[in-house]
Amino acid sequence: HVVQLDADSTNGHQPADEAVERPRTLTLRWVGDALDTPAEEVPEIVRGLIAPGELTAVVAPRAVGKSWFAMNLAALLSEGEGLFLGRLPVQRQARTLIAQGELNEAMSRSRWGYLLGDKRPAGVAESFDRWRLRTVKRRTTARGDDGESWSDEWYDATIDPRLERTIVEGEFDVLVVDPWAVFFSGSENSNDEVEAALDKLRALSMTTGVAIVIVHHISKATDFREPEDLWRGATRLADWASTRVTILPHYKRENEWKAKGLTRQSARWHADVHFLRRGAPTDDFSIRWEPTTGWWNQWVPGDSDIDEGLVDRYSLNAEDVARACIDDGGWDSIRQAAGSLDVSFAQTRKAIARAVDRGLLVRGRGEHGAHTFRAPDTVPPGLDLGLERDEGPEPDPSDPGPDEPVDDDEFGRF
Repeated sequence: HVVQLDADSTNGHQPADEAVERPRTLTLRWVGDALDTPAEEVPEIVRGLIAPGELTAVVAPRAVGKSWFAMNLAALLSEGEGLFLGRLPVQRQARTLIAQGELNEAMSRSRWGYLLGDKRPAGVAESFDRWRLRTVKRRTTARGDDGESWSDEWYDATIDPRLERTIVEGEFDVLVVDPWAVFFSGSENSNDEVEAALDKLRALSMTTGVAIVIVHHISKATDFREPEDLWRGATRLADWASTRVTILPHYKRENEWKAKGLTRQSARWHADVHFLRRGAPTDDFSIRWEPTTGWWNQWVPGDSDIDEGLVDRYSLNAEDVARACIDDGGWDSIRQAAGSLDVSFAQTRKAIARAVDRGLLVRGRGEHGAHTFRAPDTVPPGLDLGLERDEGPEPDPSDPGPDEPVDDDEFGRF
């Protein structure tokens, strides 16, 4: 007969008031019973990626677009149809809660507006509250019939009770934790602490049926056999996840993206997605982030037409901008100009600035203080719109412009 006395390390390892009787045997499930009464198969939410009650981990380097990944996912789940990343079928509509740990409210609002325009997604919510998944070291003191006693220590975890209540009351199907490091307060490098925290998330998932998507960063390691070897911290996160997604830059060396005529920024818009699943396998594929829409889509590397088209858009010049503005009869905002030119907001702003500086466009102020642009009464002599190439500096895609909040991320919109 063994009696356990539990104690929390924060209480000075003092014995608990009540003794806990240790179960004498393990809990068993007979295989015959399992075969006679199979569990009901629950359909996936996104085929090859997310299923109810499962944990999906999405891991990528900084500034590769993980937050856009999460927003794209939530927007499609709101519709209940479509191809996530241009490849993975959305099986049904689902309500999504995004725990935002890196973006503030202004930055997030700007991105949603950029991504969705006038659409208002149903069943998508964000929380900017910094709830925590905390670990605590506990001690058990056991005493046998012979009077001898011994102690055992282990890690346990606690989770903010508001999270479960929010999931239940909001009837959320998917929880996105972005990123893991903000909400997990234990040591990322401790397998014991990570395992204790994931055990709590599993219990939450089993209780509510919510699918959990954890967004995490890779390490700086360069020697690896599998993409999961690059994940930062303990290996338990990869071990526990039902679906492991590793997003890595497609262009890994400077000479590779320069050969394509890309900038360092635009090179990061091309990535390879690696999958490892416990269920039916999902094939790896490549994706590209479209700066004019904010969406990730499947991409075929080596397609010269696609890459050359991107290079053409990155090298937009002042004359092209002025000609397009004249053809449209003027623009009421930079965002309208970006839509007409089919390039990013930041690129449009830079090119417009050069056109204004050279007298090709006139800047004004419209409703709510937005910038407006029109053709000048006279074009400066010596300039041939649409023919003469602008030799000014290359646009800086990381500059978000004056009409939207500055993003603190390292690479502009990422």
